[in-house]
Amino acid sequence: MNSGAAASESPQAAWAGGSADVHLIYPDPQFSERSQAAGALRRLANAFVRYRTDEATLAEIAAWAHETAARLESASDPVPRPADYFARRYSDPRPPDGAEVMAFSDRAFSGPANPTAMDVDMRRQGEGVRASVTFGAAFESAPGRAHGGAVCAVTDDVLGYLMVCLGIAAYTARLEIDYRGGVPIDEPVVFEAHEAHREGRKCHVALTVRPADAAADAPPLIEASGLFVIVTAEQLASDS
Repeated sequence: MNSGAAASESPQAAWAGGSADVHLIYPDPQFSERSQAAGALRRLANAFVRYRTDEATLAEIAAWAHETAARLESASDPVPRPADYFARRYSDPRPPDGAEVMAFSDRAFSGPANPTAMDVDMRRQGEGVRASVTFGAAFESAPGRAHGGAVCAVTDDVLGYLMVCLGIAAYTARLEIDYRGGVPIDEPVVFEAHEAHREGRKCHVALTVRPADAAADAPPLIEASGLFVIVTAEQLASDS
C-alpha cells in the first residue's frame, strides 16, 4: 500500500499504488486505511497460528482485542449490505478487462479490508476471471496445505466475481470440486474461471487452480464446475 500517494487520488487509486485499475462497486472512503488495518490483522492471525509466545503476551493480545472490538462496536451502528447489490449488475458497466474487481472492500474471503480474508488479487481476464491467492498459516490443515473448506470458499467467491464480470446476477446452485492435489500455504496459486455454456437462466461454469509458477497446461491442483441460476433484471424489478 502506498501511504504517500497524492492527496488528490481516490482511495482506490492510492491503495493500488497510484493506479486506477481497481473496479470497486461500492466505494469506501477509508479504503486504504481499512485495508492496511485489515492486512495487519491478517498478519497477526497468521503469526498467532504459526508461532508460540508467553502467557503475558497472550493476555495482552486478548485484552487489546476485546478493548478494540468494544470501541468499534460503540463507534457506529452496524453497516448493512446495500439492497441493490444484484440490481446494479444490470445498470453498472462491467469491469474493464484487466481491472482488479471488488464488490465490497470487506467482502468475505477476498476483501482487502476484511481481516479474515485471504490475500487475493481478483481480475477480469477477457470473459473470465483470474485470481492470485495466497493462503496463510491461519488456513493450514494438513501440513503445508490449505484447508479444503477454505479452498472451496475462495472457489465460490471467484465464481461469484465471474458473474460480476459477465454482467449478470446469479446465485450458486451447485458446486462440484475435484481436489487433485494439495493447495500450498504461503505460496501464490492462481484460480481461473470462465463460463462453459448457458441454457436459459442456467449458467454453467468451470474453474481450475494451479501454482502461480506452473505452465498454463500443467495439471491443475483443483478442478471445479458449477451451476449458477440467473436472476433477471425483470425478476429483480418485480421483487422490489
